[in-house]
Amino acid sequence: MNAPSAPTLAEAHLRAFFTEAPAGLAMLDADLRYLRVNETLAAMNGLAAADHVGRSVREALPELAPTVEPILERVLATGDAALNIEVVGETTAQPGVARTWLASYFPLPGPDGAPAGIGAIVVEDTRRRQLERAQRRSGEEFRAIVEQATYGIYRSSLEGKFVRVNPALAQMLGYDSPAELLGLDLARDVYVESSERDRLIAQYEAAEAIRGVEVAWKRKDGHHILVRLSGRPLRGDDGQVVGFSMIAEDITEERAMERALQQAQKMQAIGQLTSGIAHDFNNLLTVILGQASLLAGGLPPERTDLRSDLAALEDAAKRGATLVRKLLGFSRHEALVPQVLDLNAWVRDALQLVGRLLPSTIEVEVAAGAEPAPVEADAGALEQVFMNLATNARDAMPAGGTLHVEVRRTQLLEEDRPLHAWIRPGPFVCLTVSDTGAGMDRGTLARALEPFFTTKPVGGGTGLGLPMVYGLVKQHQGFVHLYSEIGRGTTVKVYLPLAAGAAASVSPDQEVTALPGGTERILLVEDDERLREVAERLLRKVGYQVMSASDGRQGIELYRSHRSEIDLVVTDVVMPRLTGEQLYEALRRDGARVKVLFTSGYPQPHFRERTRGDPAVGFVTKPWTAAELLGGIRSLLEQNR
Repeated sequence: MNAPSAPTLAEAHLRAFFTEAPAGLAMLDADLRYLRVNETLAAMNGLAAADHVGRSVREALPELAPTVEPILERVLATGDAALNIEVVGETTAQPGVARTWLASYFPLPGPDGAPAGIGAIVVEDTRRRQLERAQRRSGEEFRAIVEQATYGIYRSSLEGKFVRVNPALAQMLGYDSPAELLGLDLARDVYVESSERDRLIAQYEAAEAIRGVEVAWKRKDGHHILVRLSGRPLRGDDGQVVGFSMIAEDITEERAMERALQQAQKMQAIGQLTSGIAHDFNNLLTVILGQASLLAGGLPPERTDLRSDLAALEDAAKRGATLVRKLLGFSRHEALVPQVLDLNAWVRDALQLVGRLLPSTIEVEVAAGAEPAPVEADAGALEQVFMNLATNARDAMPAGGTLHVEVRRTQLLEEDRPLHAWIRPGPFVCLTVSDTGAGMDRGTLARALEPFFTTKPVGGGTGLGLPMVYGLVKQHQGFVHLYSEIGRGTTVKVYLPLAAGAAASVSPDQEVTALPGGTERILLVEDDERLREVAERLLRKVGYQVMSASDGRQGIELYRSHRSEIDLVVTDVVMPRLTGEQLYEALRRDGARVKVLFTSGYPQPHFRERTRGDPAVGFVTKPWTAAELLGGIRSLLEQNR
């Protein structure tokens, strides 16, 4: 018997390659039975290499056979290789575990050249596919975070074009969709001052990160907003800045709240100071008055000259005591004796006293409802509040005018905080005192509640009237809001909590459980940027479609361009270029019967005279609350339906 011949070197090399290759290798016959399998493929399949030989694919890999067999049969039938085929499935070795392989199948020719079997090269790809899926999920989750974020997120080019933006940024800037922003030029269309962007680039192009930079931006409708930017510059391969990846946060309301807090803290600090001064001053005055009384009692009757001097001294001390009471009222340290009062009835009685202080050139108008308006208040303090407001109104109208007084129940809501930062939501009674005097500019209005600040000539006032009103109302857990228009007058609104028993007895249909809204289109015309911004957001929140204008001229142009779309016009009265009254008159000259809601600190009855009883006209007094504005809009829209 001849011994088997030793393998050639080439055969030895081929056997070593087949055995040691890191890829799975196999040879199959035309019946798809394994002829040879290396250990790498055997380990992948979870069977010993010897257990493959002689078995078909279906027998060795029942889970994968429905996927693999059709591919192998096509290779045998066509003679064409099937390369880099992704096979996904499970094996008997790891049931329930999804695995991925990358396989290439090629024909093995027989003696006649036709395919007589198949060679297979298989590489496990499970880990890479898992990483890809994880990255894809991570990318999808990141995109979802960006799309759903409440902050604006964007990427921009160095030239100043938006490359990518999220919906929150489009909403912040007043655009209908992110796609609208892609055509904008940041310097021209977004920054209030176009040069500000160039300055920021120069300042931060060498930085690794940009944190908390505050910039002034403008919305599509022209509203200015304050935005906080954070992010980083994007650099190319050469290290040069090619763009920016940023987060934008609208902090307009946050800054307004901070200013309100600073004002409240300043008033509190001044109150504490004046309280200390007042108490010490009060002690001195008590000594003076006491000593004057003792001296007067000891003077002989014939010393009329000394008695006259002591009377002047006592009079001066009493005036000082009155000043002390005002200081204590402002600093909220005056002792109060609260009782439940119907403010409607109380105001009617108080007006009889006020009438004696007013000249005949001032007409008094009262709008006190029939419904009781109970508040828990100190009658003396309330009288001081009302007398000071009436006196200020009188002094603002030296040539005569109208004093308008109104009492009504109302609700303060969370939605009122953007305009009235420190309100407490709940049921209140509102006392409104309006005059038709000269009014105050913004600088004067901002300081009107500061003690000792006065615009009256020396000797004409102490500057403690409105501060005392502020302090006493605060002591009653209430709020004071001022509004003034140059040339039109001033409105002061005092909100006092509805008395506890009355608040408990309010029926559900009297409570404001939801802000009234709708889907109509409203044209909002208001020159005060912050007020316009707050009103627009409020209207959109309750469902209205809003177009806005910053003055009467722009308002009439917008109306004429969108006449058929607009259901209601909300307009301020005092505006540049074209007033609210002139806007109304222009609308009526155009034949427009659109409903118009005026907002002003000017007393309402005068508008009824000027609009000649037009039923399509409504009125809301500034400073309005959310419930007042939305209630006025809804009432006017529902009229005649």
